[in-house]
Amino acid sequence: MKSYNLDRGEFVVLQRSDVSLVSEEGRNPLDEVVLTNKSLVLVVTVPDGAFRTARYLKRLPLEQALDDLGVPRTAVTKVDNSYVLNVAFSDETVSLCFAGGSAGAARRWEQAISSAAVGDLDGIGADDETGDMLGDLLEETKGTFGALFGGTGQPRKKAELPKRPMTVTKRCVGCHAPIVGRKGTVVTCSYCDTKQTL
Repeated sequence: MKSYNLDRGEFVVLQRSDVSLVSEEGRNPLDEVVLTNKSLVLVVTVPDGAFRTARYLKRLPLEQALDDLGVPRTAVTKVDNSYVLNVAFSDETVSLCFAGGSAGAARRWEQAISSAAVGDLDGIGADDETGDMLGDLLEETKGTFGALFGGTGQPRKKAELPKRPMTVTKRCVGCHAPIVGRKGTVVTCSYCDTKQTL
């Protein structure tokens, strides 16, 4: 694995190589996009002189993608017949388009970024798209065999979505001001700048 300059306790959750960065000038292909438990990393290689290239990493901390209530600011929109994932950080908005403008990939990454931003790493599936396609194929096969042999195919049951972390209100340990956020996340008091876990 290439070096992503990960911090202590940081690890790769998802990575993908067929992604473009969408801007007002157009789409710029990226070498890869990496989601860690703490940040979104954009990797690009650019020419550096006649015979050399330079590899650049842009690290975007996921804690900057949360609004004041601890809710991730992500959205999937449709632009020019392609689905684009938009992630609003505190100082910029990053727009990513996956190969073929896939809505499934954009929504999967939106859910993964949202889960990682609030600390819910269990909510990120290893490969949800493949599992859904395989389940649909098995369901169709079961229905076909049921029709051929006189039985009826039973539709497969959808797995329940994991529950989202709950929003809690606590008092700051430093100044006793009320703090609102998701349970288990690290927040900073807006009055006294004390970091604490809810």
